[in-house]
Formats: sequence, C-alpha cells, structure tokens
Amino acid sequence: METVKTGKDAAGNVQVSFFVAECMEFVQYGECVEGIPSIEKALEYYDKIPPDRLNAGKGIGIHIQDLEDKNYVQEFQLLTGNELDLDMIQMLYGFEDYPQILEAAKKLVSLRPSVAVTDSGGLLEQQKMQKIQKIDAMKLAGMINELEKRLDTDFYDSFYPDAAVHEKKTAMRLLMEDGKEEYLAWLDDETFSQFPEFHKEAQEIRNLMEQAEITWPETLSPFVCIEFSEDISLENGDLLPVEEASPLFGKLDHLQVTAHKENGVLGCNKTKFRICYQRDGETSTYEGRQDFGDGEGDLLDHIEAFQNYYLGTEDGQMDLQEMGRDRAERIKEGCEYVRDELLPFLRYFCNLYAIEKAIHEEQKAKKDAPLLTDRQEARREYQADMLVFIKESRRALILGGELPRMPDIRDYKETKEKQAYREHVMQEIEAEAKAYHMTVEAYAKNGYEPIRKR
Repeated sequence: METVKTGKDAAGNVQVSFFVAECMEFVQYGECVEGIPSIEKALEYYDKIPPDRLNAGKGIGIHIQDLEDKNYVQEFQLLTGNELDLDMIQMLYGFEDYPQILEAAKKLVSLRPSVAVTDSGGLLEQQKMQKIQKIDAMKLAGMINELEKRLDTDFYDSFYPDAAVHEKKTAMRLLMEDGKEEYLAWLDDETFSQFPEFHKEAQEIRNLMEQAEITWPETLSPFVCIEFSEDISLENGDLLPVEEASPLFGKLDHLQVTAHKENGVLGCNKTKFRICYQRDGETSTYEGRQDFGDGEGDLLDHIEAFQNYYLGTEDGQMDLQEMGRDRAERIKEGCEYVRDELLPFLRYFCNLYAIEKAIHEEQKAKKDAPLLTDRQEARREYQADMLVFIKESRRALILGGELPRMPDIRDYKETKEKQAYREHVMQEIEAEAKAYHMTVEAYAKNGYEPIRKR
C-alpha cells in the first residue's frame, strides 16, 4: 500500500486526510492510497485507477483523527464510482461533530462538476449557486513578488536578478500543494507582525489564496520539480520548465558518463523528479528517477527508455509476468499512455520553445539593422505570425482544442515576390503610357498600344 504525508491540522482540533481506494466496499482489498493531504491530490490518484479495476467501485474517502486520541482514526466515504450521496453521508455520520466532511464534499463537487450528487436537503445548493473565484497563478505570483520586493528591495534585486524568471517559478510553486502551503505560512500574521505597513496587503493575498482556485496559466509549459538529487548542479526543490530541464538532464548524464570513462569515477547521481503539467484542462503529474551516468540521455529520452523497458524488452516482459496480472496490466497501460500521449505532448512544448528561442535570437541580432528588402520584411511578418502560432499552440495543448496551423515561410516569400513583380510591371506600363502621352487607363483601354494617327 502506498502512503503519502498527511496534511495540516484542520479546525476543531482534528487532523484531516483523504484516501483513495479501488474498492470502496472492501477498502483494503485492492490498491489503497492513504494520508493524502488534499482533495485535489486525491482526485489525481482517483483518476489514475481504471474504472473497471477488479470490477469494483473506486472512490475517495476522508480520515479524521482527534488529536487528543491519536490511536483512533475515523473513516468516512465521500465518493463511490462517480456518485456522491450526501443524503446517505448525512444519515450515517451527520455533519455536526465534523463539519469538515461537508466542506470536503463541497470542495469535491466544485472541482469535479461531473460528479452525480444526491442532495435532497439542498446542502450543496448554495455552493452550486456561488461561482468559485479563480485566479491565474501568474497573476497571484506577481502580487506575491511585488510584496517581496517592497519588503526588501536590495535583497530581492540581489537574489532575483531576473524578476520574470522568479515570478514564473513562483507561479509554478503555487500550482503545487506543498508550494501553496509554504506561501500561506509565509503570509501568516506572525511573519508580518514586524511589518505593520504590509500586514493588510499580506492578509488580503492570503485570503485570496485560501478562497480562490489557483488556475494554470494558459501558456505555462509543463515544469519539473527536483525533489532530490545527488548532483551538485541541481538544487532540491528547484523548478524548471520542461524545455530547460530536459537538455540539462542530458548534459549532466553525459558529464557523468565521461567521468566514468576518463577518470574512473564510480556510481551515478540519482535524481528524483516530478513533472507537473496541464493537458486538455486536466492537471496531472509524472514522477520518476533518472540516474545520471547510465547514459540514457536527456530527461525525455530517459522517460521513453523506462517505458520501452516494459513494453519492448524481454527483461521487462519477465518482470511484468512476475508482478501478477492486475499490477502488470496497470503498469503496461501507464507505459503506453506515457509513450503514446504524454511524451509527444512534452516534446511539442520543447519544439515550440526551440522555435521561439531561434526567432528571438534572430530578432535580437537584427534589432538595429534596417529593413533593406521586401524579403526581409516578409520574414519579419512570418516571425510575428510564428510567435502568435506558438502562443496559441500552448493554449490549445493546455486547455484543449484544435492546434493552429503553422505558418509556412514559402507563402510569405511568394506573396512578396509577386507583389514586387506586379509593382515592377506597373512601373513599366506607366512609363510606356507616359511616352505615348496617354494615361494608364487609356493605354490599357487601347490594348496597351499607342494611338495611331490616320
């Protein structure tokens, strides 16, 4: 049974955590993940369990432990299959002693509107009528960073020379449950008791974080969290866009392989990572570990090699056979999803970044150069359209929808060349008409022939 760390103490001197089971009738019969700190994280585990597993009803439950009696944990079921029966929960448990159950049900419904709810008493009606406030992670990161900077400008400028990069990393951290908790703790009253001039602003941001749903920015690439690394080039807890993390992992792997060959260095630098991403409007994570020195290449190459081990090698097939049918099928399905869907998704972002980087580098090199030819102007228009294409592609990948059509440089060259040719022809026609003392219109009406005197 896999377990994770429990969450913060809830109101009422009790500790609340969640569990996900593939069989809610016999919770410990199949896969069960306990100690989940939030509904958001519980839904991630819930989504990973195929609905037909064991032909049982998967679901989400809540554990409540009174801190005065740590040996006694109460278990309440929230979601079974895709149904939340609030009437049954109220009849069996009530909400007087533990209002956290009702709050958890409200949060679950707000995050997953497709859930079938039975609520004859209308306990969730008010929640349904209220529109949940949402805030873009980048906007919230901007508010936090502005507060950080005004608290100590010299410190901020010294440690964060690139404010845009720091703001982006702040947004990434806010999208992670543990990162959000860090900022909530930082914005607590005690932290700002010595800064009364900023106390009100800090509380406003804190209240916003607690009440609003932090949403994934429309164009934010998937990012990698370094959870642990033996390589001195990586800092535990650091966050990197996937397009930067992937080649960096490849470089560190190559350096360790070279150290093996040339200097006889033994061992590999183990690096545990987590990729956070939003695809078609759904936020998910991928967790793994790459050992720099194994020669698997960059991050995405390593992930592909891991999937291919189970899907395409004899040793991998033998390992699957030893696991048992159900577990082997789960691993196989997961590997196929990563290979066929997740990796192409991540590589698309890397390719978009490479194109964007090349365009910006070319624009920087030609920043002070004047436009000398129609072809240069056509290329400038092409680059502008490409940047729009990149932005819209990221939005489509993240939110869902059809990918836009990539601009073709040949279309721009052809248009400009034809336009230049037409202008050249018109100049010749104007010159000929003028030589015959005719207007262009009269010259064209006469079949582009001079008027002959009889």
